[in-house]
Amino acid sequence: MTLPTTTKAVRVFEHGGPEALVYGDHPLEPLGPAGVLVQVDTASVSGWDLKYRSGALSGTVKPGRRPVTLPQQLGREAAGVVLATGPAVTRFVPGDRVVAVVHPENPHSSETYRGLGNLSGGIDIPGHQALGAYADLLVRDEALWLPVPDGVDLEQAATVLWPYGTAHRLLRDRLRIGLGQTLLITGASGGMGEATIRLARLAGADVAVTTRHAGKAAGLRNLGAEFVVVTDDPATAAAQIRDWTGGRGVDHAIDYTGDPTLIRMCVDSLRLGGNLCPASGNQRSPGPLPVHASDLSRLEMSVIGVRGARHADALAVLDLLARGRIGVTIAARFPLSQAAAAHALLEQATDLVGRVVLKGGA
Repeated sequence: MTLPTTTKAVRVFEHGGPEALVYGDHPLEPLGPAGVLVQVDTASVSGWDLKYRSGALSGTVKPGRRPVTLPQQLGREAAGVVLATGPAVTRFVPGDRVVAVVHPENPHSSETYRGLGNLSGGIDIPGHQALGAYADLLVRDEALWLPVPDGVDLEQAATVLWPYGTAHRLLRDRLRIGLGQTLLITGASGGMGEATIRLARLAGADVAVTTRHAGKAAGLRNLGAEFVVVTDDPATAAAQIRDWTGGRGVDHAIDYTGDPTLIRMCVDSLRLGGNLCPASGNQRSPGPLPVHASDLSRLEMSVIGVRGARHADALAVLDLLARGRIGVTIAARFPLSQAAAAHALLEQATDLVGRVVLKGGA
């Protein structure tokens, strides 16, 4: 076949609102010996995409990674069908269904040798330093694709690895959540929240969530949350959470909002010896974490960090998806050409529960 040299794609050339997303014809990377050309079926829209587009993460550099620069093509997650492969590719052939690796590991990094491939440096993350998934066609090294299991929908494959991979690492390895324990999640209506709720329930934990919007309550219950607090008052929320636990407080609290008042509410909802994980990636109104030295000694609490997932987490998630144990709620679908409308919905909606996706070829 004659290989294409351009693709319809969405790129950001300067920070701003949804209108900063530019849809048009853009150059396609050459295939190369180890390259795999994929026709994108589905790409996801995430909160991180909104932050990059708006400039909220400008200047942010993680250890071992290059800074994010403009122009950029957003999108960490994608799934599609292989159209062509380079001569050195051994794992895929045209017609194969594949899903993008969202947490690439550098096999030669010292962190990978330590079992912390999610922290490895010397690599460029698609949608961050490398071109992301907001495109009809993608060319990436074969190591940056995984086979989609038989019977798994491409849309589900495209949206499961990032949230579920991170939630799998967080719950199993960082918090070590167990049968009968209690978990509080703030910011639970997005993909990361859904993944955390569902995996925690599979592990036998009881899950509570908070939301300021009554329109999200039913959706959060449908995801598996057993107790939903609807309030914009952190003190009221903490009191209701403690009542739900018989006055003890929760074993674990995870914040996906970055809101200092909600992080503080999580601390006030913990039981003795509890764990707090501020997992949003950055704090709104940057400043000191709202945790005091006295909290650490008074509660003997632990503050737990998490940064992405490892390759092993991705494989575990694909296995759970193939066995029908997990899934992703799709809240809205947009053609690639309407990426700006997708961003606007994710930013503005007050009753949205689930993922927003872009469909290739339109």
